[in-house]
Amino acid sequence: MKRKDGFILQTVGADTFAVAVTPAAARLGSMIKLNPTAAYLFELLEQEHTEEECVAAILTRYGIPREVAERDVHLFLTKLSEAGLLA
Repeated sequence: MKRKDGFILQTVGADTFAVAVTPAAARLGSMIKLNPTAAYLFELLEQEHTEEECVAAILTRYGIPREVAERDVHLFLTKLSEAGLLA
């Protein structure tokens, strides 16, 4: 899976946002505030990755328990899918 095109990540102070830069992306949401982990996954999903690859990336980056990474990645991907942000 990968996210739809038309978004860039923009950091303002301590906050990171996915900002729509195309009209098609703006229909999905013009700006989405992301926590650091979500921003990392959002950036990772610029390219095609499986859910397991996303989990592995989170485990490598944050060193959290696998069950926490699996739950959080699944929840984030579900929210992206429900919002129409996955290609």
